[in-house]
Amino acid sequence: MLDVAAHQGWLVTVLNITNLVQMVIQGRWLKDSSLLTIPHIENHHLHIFRKWSPGVKVPRAGYHGSIECLPELIHVCAGKDHVFSSMIEKELPAPKMKQAWNFLSHLPVIDVGLSVKGWWDDAAEGHDEVSITTLASDKRSDNRWVRLHADQEYVLQVSLQRVSLGFHKGKQDSHAVTPRFPKSKDEGWFLILGEVDKRELIALKRVGYVRSHHVVSISFYTPEVPGRYIYTLYLMSDCYLGLDQQYDIHLHVTPASISAQADEISDALTDLRVK
Repeated sequence: MLDVAAHQGWLVTVLNITNLVQMVIQGRWLKDSSLLTIPHIENHHLHIFRKWSPGVKVPRAGYHGSIECLPELIHVCAGKDHVFSSMIEKELPAPKMKQAWNFLSHLPVIDVGLSVKGWWDDAAEGHDEVSITTLASDKRSDNRWVRLHADQEYVLQVSLQRVSLGFHKGKQDSHAVTPRFPKSKDEGWFLILGEVDKRELIALKRVGYVRSHHVVSISFYTPEVPGRYIYTLYLMSDCYLGLDQQYDIHLHVTPASISAQADEISDALTDLRVK
């Protein structure tokens, strides 16, 4: 089903199917708080996280806001089980609290880095690589926009770095924690590149378990018409709810590079001679 939607270029359908996979694996609805995927945490426990504030027991906690989702809870705990236990020790017995922490401590934290490789007329020998910021900034800033040539193939380099927060000690396990799913499931990811304004899927790649560092290359062609375009990259888990990330990639597409097209024709002719 996912492959059919991807072949047709249906961005919204691909995103919805991925969310459906997450819901089936975790046994929860997408509209529910992602905190409810933690074993033994129910709706009546959510107020504990929303009202939580660091006290004497956790003087170094760096987050002081309301906890509404899994990433915020991960940030607050920072790998320390006593921070988590201080929140729910009055609500859950020790065995259930241990199971809840075991789930939270196994959740992946992935840092994403982006860059584009390709051809620019003014680059040394034509080929170059441009880094893309993943931090939110003003769209009107020219520094935000990456200049690319129209109707040209480029490669989006996605660097996935697993962050170790000291949650889980010992050998890493590729199995996802799926307490409500009857079968063993390896942790995996989908990288989805699309243009939201046109609801068009540009590329889809599956990525397996990220043990430490992994770089994924996604090829794409720029639009034929020069102008400004915004592509969006989604990093979506194939088994967890609430851990998805998305990044806008601002492209300033300039007229096509004549020299790059000439090189492509030359390479094609060379291939024909070899054959």
